[in-house]
Amino acid sequence: MKKLLILLTLLSGGILCFSQNYFECLILQEGEVVREARHVVETPHHGFIISCDSRYIYQNDMLVSISPDGEIVKSLEFQIDGKSIKYGGLFRHSDNEGEYLAIATLVSGSSTSDYIQKEVAIIHLDNELNVLNQNVYDFGDDFIHLEKPTQDRPRFLMDNDNNFIMVSHCLKTEGFCYLFAKFGLDGAIVGMKEDHSMNASFDMLMDFFVRDKTRNDYGIIKYWQDTVPGNGGDWYYRLDSTLICTKVNKLSGLDIKIVQDPNQPYPDTTFSYRVFGHGEYYNDSLFLITSGGYFLKHLGGSVGYCHFTTLIDDSLNVIETKLWDVNRQFPNDKTSTVNAETKALCITDSAIFHCGIMGIKEHTHYVFPPTTVTVSKFDKELNLIWRRHYGNNGDFYDINTIQATEDGGCILTGIYVKSSGVQEVYSYILKVDENGYDNVSENEESIAKPYLCYPNPAKDIIYIEFSPDVNCQSVEIYDMDGRIVETGHGASPQSSTISIANLTPGLYLIKVRMSDGKEFTERIVKE
Repeated sequence: MKKLLILLTLLSGGILCFSQNYFECLILQEGEVVREARHVVETPHHGFIISCDSRYIYQNDMLVSISPDGEIVKSLEFQIDGKSIKYGGLFRHSDNEGEYLAIATLVSGSSTSDYIQKEVAIIHLDNELNVLNQNVYDFGDDFIHLEKPTQDRPRFLMDNDNNFIMVSHCLKTEGFCYLFAKFGLDGAIVGMKEDHSMNASFDMLMDFFVRDKTRNDYGIIKYWQDTVPGNGGDWYYRLDSTLICTKVNKLSGLDIKIVQDPNQPYPDTTFSYRVFGHGEYYNDSLFLITSGGYFLKHLGGSVGYCHFTTLIDDSLNVIETKLWDVNRQFPNDKTSTVNAETKALCITDSAIFHCGIMGIKEHTHYVFPPTTVTVSKFDKELNLIWRRHYGNNGDFYDINTIQATEDGGCILTGIYVKSSGVQEVYSYILKVDENGYDNVSENEESIAKPYLCYPNPAKDIIYIEFSPDVNCQSVEIYDMDGRIVETGHGASPQSSTISIANLTPGLYLIKVRMSDGKEFTERIVKE
């Protein structure tokens, strides 16, 4: 067993938690190490263990234990043989309740130009984040990196036989390859294959997901940069239980929905898949994907952009599609709404959760514009149950992953930056209930809003779209002296429009009252 060096600390300063039946948790960066929450596993007592990934490949990641009401219990940061740990997944131990498995790669070096990453560690933990044991596999000196810096990272899943499956985009001493490997819990290699046929030097590994649980079969979404017109974009591959990878078909440009209904908002329109998608297991014959898309209105030929969730079979036949953010908030910017970075989808026996972020072009975090997190809950037939919007306060949020919780709610992990003052970067964790709300009293305003108000700032018109599970009673605009200056009217049962063309430029408050008694307040800027 490798030598284990552990630094175990309790987090005190730099953590903000709001302890309720929901929780919103912010973990402040430590010095020069900026971290963002990513992988999460729920404990048997409904707490959580979460990985906080450092921004740079050569910096060490950290694990954090959180109680069911959002209190930080403990943090764990350690190295193995002086090498930094980069977590790739967290899992419950299948045989021992209250024990967990973390899988990670090990990195040596002190910069993105000199790091070496060619080892995988399987770390066995208990509820208190004590390391019970760990096993390390070294792929050998022919391997230099198990990921391409700033682009794609190794992806790990656990199969029905409690083996870890890895897909990695590697740099070797003799060029790039894709590496498929299967590990036992003891770190021993069960199987391994290299693939040099996937144009590995100019592409990105976008997602790796369970495709067929019965046969331990997997799906891969890979972005291919190609100089040949029409070849570039996302491609779907299938990886079977023997680690044989088969190229299936191109996803980019796939027609995901065709509308020929004059009563629809976009009649005679073809919606198509664009790039950078995520997949998730639905059943042994279907899977779900989500991505950005585009649409062509055949009557007039105008082009616009959308995001979608689509149920699809293994031959890429489309079964069902639901569209969201159709050219809505940013009509002149095709990439200002993205899905969550690592996992935008989570599917349970009764529901589907989806997460998107409005206001950012890509997941780079070099700039921190105001963003809004949008979470949707669908039933298994892709009917929208509710949609909630978080973070309508001018701050920056980006989400890496969404995961359903055993109480019917969901937990989101990512990064947060305040809009004013010194730019302090926090790991961000948000837990909400089965209705997408924090359970606050009648005198407190929820952090989750069942509507989207846009644009902001605005010149002439403000639009408000409501979740299908709520009914709006009134919408009013107040000036900063508390006087009502405008009221909204319903454009449809699920929307409202307000003209502000006659208002003086400045700051105003919108008050939204629902029929169930909930009230919400928005600040808007009239340009």
